[in-house]
Amino acid sequence: GQKVKIDLNKTPFINITWKIEKDLKGIDEKSKKGHDYAARVFVVKKTGLTPLSNKAVNYVFSSNNSVNESWRSPYTKSSIDYVLSTTKDNLNEWVTVKANVKEHFKKLHDLNVEELTGVAIMTDTDQTKIKAISYYQNIFFSSK
Repeated sequence: GQKVKIDLNKTPFINITWKIEKDLKGIDEKSKKGHDYAARVFVVKKTGLTPLSNKAVNYVFSSNNSVNESWRSPYTKSSIDYVLSTTKDNLNEWVTVKANVKEHFKKLHDLNVEELTGVAIMTDTDQTKIKAISYYQNIFFSSK
């Protein structure tokens, strides 16, 4: 992860180009036992004194759910998983996606966020122990 200050009034859109070569078929990503993703990009707003009090939107390349689905993390109420891509549609293909982070914080957390305080990129298989292969490139924020 990287501590950053992103002005969402000027650049509310995150742009991500990613590809999944080997996904995590058959897991329940909404459960604690299956809460893994071949690719995810967290955007974080510090809202309290501890990391657990921060609010996050976790943009994911899902192996088993559909684009635009969202749900609370099974580990913390302060993080929402949001599907931007799915291997059901785009396994082993480069995909470029865009999301309005400012709107998602309002819709998903009922929070007006003007500035992000962190971005993290992760390939995560610690729960399922399944091997994933993922690629990321050209992650940036834009005005449109």
